[in-house]
Amino acid sequence: MRKAFLFILINLCCFMGFAQQRPHYTQYLQNMEIINPAFTGIYKAFTIKSGFRNQWVGIQDAPKTSYFTIHAPVNLDKSILTAGSADYGIEDPATRSDKDGYYSSDNHHGLGFTVLNDKTGPINRSTLNLTYAYHIMMGDIANLSFGVGGGVSRIGLNTDVLVFEDPNDPSVVGGQNITWTPDINAGFYFYSSQFYLGGSIQQVVKEKLSFSENYDKGAEVPHYFLTTGYRFWLGEDISFTPSVMLKFVKPAPKAFDLNLKINFRNNFWVGGSYRKKDAFSVLAGFTISKTLDAGYAFDNTISPLKTINTGTHEFVLGIKL
Repeated sequence: MRKAFLFILINLCCFMGFAQQRPHYTQYLQNMEIINPAFTGIYKAFTIKSGFRNQWVGIQDAPKTSYFTIHAPVNLDKSILTAGSADYGIEDPATRSDKDGYYSSDNHHGLGFTVLNDKTGPINRSTLNLTYAYHIMMGDIANLSFGVGGGVSRIGLNTDVLVFEDPNDPSVVGGQNITWTPDINAGFYFYSSQFYLGGSIQQVVKEKLSFSENYDKGAEVPHYFLTTGYRFWLGEDISFTPSVMLKFVKPAPKAFDLNLKINFRNNFWVGGSYRKKDAFSVLAGFTISKTLDAGYAFDNTISPLKTINTGTHEFVLGIKL
């Protein structure tokens, strides 16, 4: 019980202060939309992704995150795409021969929305965002997109599960247990058949966060992401993509992920990831049909929390219509 109480207390303090406030993801490699609105409309298909992350299994009230994204292109002339190509962007083509026939997409818009729920101890965040991106044709083999997202977050504090030494604690007395904050995101994404480079900001505008008129020290702070990767080919059917993600959240320490994904004709993929001072991860996924794919990731904790949890599980299911 002492470990569980300390865990809740630490997370509550981080949330109300200036540490990282957004959930971790390992499967962002399969759904960049979750961290960058410029990804909206990148595929020619109507794309749906749903994911669930159960973090630090074995710790009471550890983070649990679920998300749902939908996005699609608007005014895209599909006739200009390579014959037989299912998608465009870093996950396509499926073979080296297909790569040689890859063409960038015409200028087009993308529209989508994201629904997110993240629960950590007594804190529960639900977010709804609408996203928009404009994709610009950069020659024959690359595109550059700019995206924005806007919505609202409902953040709740369940004081019923907390016990305070001072029953008149100003952080909960005389105030509401639910607060609403605007949520604004922005990003860019440059992509071709082999290379991508993206940057994004979540919570562009710093917002005060308080559940009480007597406490005004909390704030929602910007989260900065930079991602890049390059796809190499090993023969006709096998490719591998090393990639990196940098994350900046003041005043928390800078963080990074180092990733490697091996892809077999876009039918099956495996990979690994290292998150600085946090976890080693293994990833796998497969294409079930032309319209359905699934992925799984397991994070093995290497931080001091490793002694009190058995790891993190994350699942993602994708549909393209």
